[in-house]
Amino acid sequence: MIKLIRESSQPLEPLPVHLTAEWEALIPKKGVQVLKGIRSVLFDIYGTLFISGAGEISAGITTEKKSFHISLAKDSANAEFSETQRNTENINIKDPLCAFASLREEFEDQCSEMTEYFRSAVKQQHEKAHAEGIVWPEVRVEEIWADYKGAIPPGWELTQGMRGQEMALRYELAVNPVFPMPHAKETLRTLAVNGVKLGIISNAQFYTPLLFNAFFNASPTELGFDPELLIYSFEENEAKPSPRLFAKARERLAQYTIKPEETLYIGNDMKNDISAAAEEGFITALFAGDRRSLRLREGDPACAGKKPHFVVNDLQALCT
Repeated sequence: MIKLIRESSQPLEPLPVHLTAEWEALIPKKGVQVLKGIRSVLFDIYGTLFISGAGEISAGITTEKKSFHISLAKDSANAEFSETQRNTENINIKDPLCAFASLREEFEDQCSEMTEYFRSAVKQQHEKAHAEGIVWPEVRVEEIWADYKGAIPPGWELTQGMRGQEMALRYELAVNPVFPMPHAKETLRTLAVNGVKLGIISNAQFYTPLLFNAFFNASPTELGFDPELLIYSFEENEAKPSPRLFAKARERLAQYTIKPEETLYIGNDMKNDISAAAEEGFITALFAGDRRSLRLREGDPACAGKKPHFVVNDLQALCT
């Protein structure tokens, strides 16, 4: 799985964000310490620690029409990988120089079929969960793809016994390419060395933690995240902005005698991240480092009149 992520990924750059004066006023002035009095920092993943081509994990964007590409990675088992040197042997089906360009029309039909299947399956599972009283349900994508009976795109050689997992990961990499946000690894290392308790509250799937291994050559715990503070939606059967995810983090932090007001939560979505974290009393920072994923939700009643404590456009701001 880690090898597949590496082979199917290409560098991404954040897209510039243009904020109004109202939001820019929340960017800390030079010399202001964002983490003053903070003992723990909890992170969102997609759109915060990692650039997300779709702006969010695919299971969370199934109600929106998204354009996407599918890459066919050449065999590069011996390819070296680092943050600055990447495997560039990917074949992009939309590249006119691609050896598979003649399959483009047929391939896009398969892409459409797969997307409609996925959207429909997620919707059905959500409706079932809503009927059972779960307001913010989460799915397990490997279970959805294990039941897929449609055509498999060329080049998708699936390992016996792992069909659902590999289908799920290949689809995710196709519709939602990811790459580390600038200064993500350095920021995590600096915070961990300084004794800050690190955690995650994020919409995620089984492959999400593997992004750290693939891009940073280290697991979340090896990067300094506390295993008790890794809260992923797929493990909880609920997705953000479910209050239960944030309440669980508050309860676990209490075991370390860390109060909500000593905890910073940083994410790119005013509703799913900032408003939800603020309800538990956390200090909040809206990450505005990439236009793809920034969700101000200014027309959403759930966010009316709400603002984060800070707006951060570079993760390094957490280290000042």
